[in-house]
Amino acid sequence: DAARLAEERRKLCRLLWLRGGTDATFALRSSRVMAQTGLKLPHEEEGLVGSLGVLRRFGAAEGASGPWAALGGSLLWDARQRKLAALQVAACAEPSPSQLVCLGVDQTGALTGSVRSTVDSFTLLASASVDLSRRKGPRFGVDLSFDVE
Repeated sequence: DAARLAEERRKLCRLLWLRGGTDATFALRSSRVMAQTGLKLPHEEEGLVGSLGVLRRFGAAEGASGPWAALGGSLLWDARQRKLAALQVAACAEPSPSQLVCLGVDQTGALTGSVRSTVDSFTLLASASVDLSRRKGPRFGVDLSFDVE
């Protein structure tokens, strides 16, 4: 179903790319490669900011069962200050339909990871973030949900 595949692509992009970095974006998504570009309008602290994001999906065909992985990255470039405003590199893998593992790092040195596991109607989502630059302490979170059909 095309709507379900489009939603899966959007979710994967949200996992691997910077969020909320632009005012206007344009994305092209296919089953294996996805790309996004965007602009953030100038304001007091920043000039015009351009963004670029790309990702590549490997493994089982989209919509088919089987393991897959995806690698991606995105960046924001401040044209006024001529410097990198934000950068993120991330990877996700689904070794089985009931498990999803994601790991990413950004320009500040924040290493983030999450694991989602589903058994029957129970879903466990565990996440952690560690500041490798040691400016902030580690953050951990656990989300347990039960879906009733």
